[in-house]
Amino acid sequence: MTTIERVESAGGQQQEIAVTVVDTDVHPLPVSTEVLKSYAPADWVDKIWPTGNAVTPVPHFYDTPDSYKTMSLRLDAAPPDGGLAGSDPDFAAKQLLVDAWVSIASLEPMCDAQLPQAEHVLKSTYNDWLADVWLDKHNTHGRWRGSISVSAQTPDLAAREVQRWAGHPYMSQVLMTPQTRGIPFGNPHFDPIYAAAARNGLPVATHLMGQTPFELIPLYPVGNPAHWHDFFASWPLLYVSHLMSLVFDGAFDRHPDLRIVFIEGGFTWAMPVMSRMDRIWEARRGDLPHVRRPPSEYVREHVRFTTQPLEDTDTVQFREYLELMDMGDNLMFSTDYPHWSYDAPTYALNRFPRDQRERIMYGNATALYGLPPTVKALPGERPADGDVAD
Repeated sequence: MTTIERVESAGGQQQEIAVTVVDTDVHPLPVSTEVLKSYAPADWVDKIWPTGNAVTPVPHFYDTPDSYKTMSLRLDAAPPDGGLAGSDPDFAAKQLLVDAWVSIASLEPMCDAQLPQAEHVLKSTYNDWLADVWLDKHNTHGRWRGSISVSAQTPDLAAREVQRWAGHPYMSQVLMTPQTRGIPFGNPHFDPIYAAAARNGLPVATHLMGQTPFELIPLYPVGNPAHWHDFFASWPLLYVSHLMSLVFDGAFDRHPDLRIVFIEGGFTWAMPVMSRMDRIWEARRGDLPHVRRPPSEYVREHVRFTTQPLEDTDTVQFREYLELMDMGDNLMFSTDYPHWSYDAPTYALNRFPRDQRERIMYGNATALYGLPPTVKALPGERPADGDVAD
């Protein structure tokens, strides 16, 4: 039974419940490539999908290429009627919104391509699919929020794509990959995207796209990673580089209303990076006349980090570290559903200092995305029972 059918069978009457958990990292998948093709421009279908080379390159950095589509997914998240985890909006709603007590979930499709024009078309196709399937047909409850996928390779076309979707009631952010072929985020190359997003009050989020082949991943000083696990563990290094560029190359001065969201790169690295940036700025501020304030102030005002993957350390010590970081206003809760690295809300809650929990679990995301204070309850859903005991 679909979401619509469940609502209709209940007579259209749904209880309003308070927003208590906003999940800022959920990955939907099309049921099949054929379904996705139905949303693509007719003259591009045979250009992009006949071999997959332009869209889904061979994932060289995976240790087990034959299973790369499933190796990152939770086995229990596969829909009972078949298909990959994340391909059934109603099953995802039952598992995430009802069973895990997530009030609102932000959707980030994972798609990229090697060729610039092909990537733009692919991401535009994903936007049409996401808007129709997840944000319309299976969103009568209004609890799915979408991301406008754009290609970092084609900033002018990306800006037009932002404008095309900016008025959609459930598109809440712009999404692009951080694998930018060696161009850091602070470079004016991205200004058309930033200007369009800021003009429409949309944050720009970034999330690594797992389909990018090994040779297009930014090269580390010691060479490419030998395994996918190396790459996954070193993910924050890419975000550190982009964060420094955003501040030192003046992106926030050029776009004072710009907001950036770093998704699924963790956040415990942020404080030492901010502290080091401040020391460099104090010592060499004459070289950076356009950076008018300490870098940490730019980060606190303009940047948000999602919490997953949480560090698996002693809970009390972890909370003490977060209190020392004092970044409760910059963190937004995320699960990474339906991937194996999923952080459940009940697991995450106690890892945050008590005075930061509401901000992290829903307050910061509600403010950033302009989300409502209440949502429609789904059948079988009950409000969360408050804080889990320490």
